[in-house]
Amino acid sequence: MGWLNLRRLTYFRAIIEAGSLSEAARRLSVPQPALSYHLRELEADFGGPLVIRGRNGVEPTEGGQLLFDHATIILAQVERAEMELAGLRRRGAADPRVMRISALPSLATKLTPHLLKLTAETLPLSGLFVIETVTREAREMLRQHEIDFAIVIADEKVPESQWLAAESLLMCFAAGDGDATAGPITFAEALDAPLMLPAKGRPVRNLVERLAGQVGKKAIVIHEIDGPNPRKQATIAGLGKTFLPWISISEEVEKGLIGYREVVDPPLLRHVALEWREDMDPELAWAMHGLLSTLLTSVLR
Repeated sequence: MGWLNLRRLTYFRAIIEAGSLSEAARRLSVPQPALSYHLRELEADFGGPLVIRGRNGVEPTEGGQLLFDHATIILAQVERAEMELAGLRRRGAADPRVMRISALPSLATKLTPHLLKLTAETLPLSGLFVIETVTREAREMLRQHEIDFAIVIADEKVPESQWLAAESLLMCFAAGDGDATAGPITFAEALDAPLMLPAKGRPVRNLVERLAGQVGKKAIVIHEIDGPNPRKQATIAGLGKTFLPWISISEEVEKGLIGYREVVDPPLLRHVALEWREDMDPELAWAMHGLLSTLLTSVLR
């Protein structure tokens, strides 16, 4: 499996996150033909397509989504290792107070700068490393002691005392593909639309199906796409409608790329929660919980 080197993983992650080769090339400052070459080589070594190419960009196949999920974890671990080793070199090996926390992809970008600032001011840490992972992978990393804290989507496994904040999921669609001025939409009405949702067993899919059962309907799922960023890009491309939190779409709404309607009756509401290593110092764990609860309450809606 030597074909999965770090450069190719970096390129592939950028392609999926950007939703197009041209945008990925711009973000990486790499010529687009070079990205195309490495993508073709990856697909040749894999033995099949990793992305579906269309007029509006690319979206991952099942194999591509699996590779993207692994690439995200692998590259985050490499980045964390580099930062930890650099920090250790700067301060010496005697100070172990480095905290590692994972954040949901929908939160990580906007949460990280606020989190770094607040922890520097309030917690006695030598370093804080933030990585981006979904709930399932974050829990596995906690079990392996690869991270100390994980911001996850709350489910039946998480006691309410560990909840941090609530956020609403909005009905999202490509600009021009729905009436964003029509006001709220009932959940039952939203279920009549062709939807793009994560695979079965994922927290958002579980939430939608549970509430659908309560209103006596079933979701019409036309595409299964894991991860808020790939789902957002597919929404912009007009491939269907989906449910995303405001923090994930605010920039796209401002640019006129995505429209949305608030979901009501019942609202599509989820909670995010904090989990930590089983051997974590309780005092530090609850201090981090209080800090994050205050922070997330201010940034989520």
